[in-house]
Amino acid sequence: MPELPELEVLKENLIFQIKDKTVNDLRVLKPYVLKNYFKENLCGEKVEDIKRRGKFLIIELTTYKVIIHLMLHGSIKFNLLGANIKKSTGALFKFNDGTILEIGETGFKKRMAIYVLSKGDSLEKVEHLGIEPLGKDFTMAKLKNMLMSESKQLKHFLCDQKKITGIGNAYADEILWQAKISPFKITTKLSKNEIQSLHQSIIRILIWSIEQVRKYGVSEKREFLNVHNKKGKPCPKCGEPILSVSFSEKETFYCPNCQTEGRKLKDRRLSKFYRGSSSIPYQRCGEG
Repeated sequence: MPELPELEVLKENLIFQIKDKTVNDLRVLKPYVLKNYFKENLCGEKVEDIKRRGKFLIIELTTYKVIIHLMLHGSIKFNLLGANIKKSTGALFKFNDGTILEIGETGFKKRMAIYVLSKGDSLEKVEHLGIEPLGKDFTMAKLKNMLMSESKQLKHFLCDQKKITGIGNAYADEILWQAKISPFKITTKLSKNEIQSLHQSIIRILIWSIEQVRKYGVSEKREFLNVHNKKGKPCPKCGEPILSVSFSEKETFYCPNCQTEGRKLKDRRLSKFYRGSSSIPYQRCGEG
């Protein structure tokens, strides 16, 4: 799933590729991608800006805005008119200079969403998002208040889009590894030093990851990551093999030496790691 670093780079690319272009048409090829009723013609609308809010991309036109959530397997591709349109393309913009913007989704679970709204209208899914982790308002004091307000497993907290928006499964693993904190530690049990380390790691990992995505391009593989999808490989910090624990469709990767004091999770309920917190089962990361 594209997370904040990928979407930030996609935003930058779109600003370069389509800003100030005039729209000839927005063609919806797969009706399921359009999540609200819209019958107006966008012909003549100018692309004024592209913004990101959490995991949403917002294309601001003259009088309308197009809000896109790529979900798990969505993609955006800028191309020339006449290029072969992929079967996975759900919608496309046509511009008056002969270029197009394809918005598509692979995989069997069709979850990608596109909303077309008047510029002054709001979308509840966007309005209810949490704080931007790279914004000025994301202070250590703010993070501490959020952590202490509700007892949750830490990884689930990081992936909750109503708390901190833009972080998903992959970057939550990286942040917690960088901070040397267990993904299953309870938020209200964090020390002051752990909160400080977590705050610094969120900002550091996201800024570093944006730079890596700029360098290597937007890809689901994310080869540059340190622990996510690196099961069995040595931890870059200590050399201990990276381990993982699965739940539903999600998998959490961690270093037992750096994060769990050498304890290795065998099962989310049976592991010694859950003693004292068995009443709070592991929850999958939010996709909103």
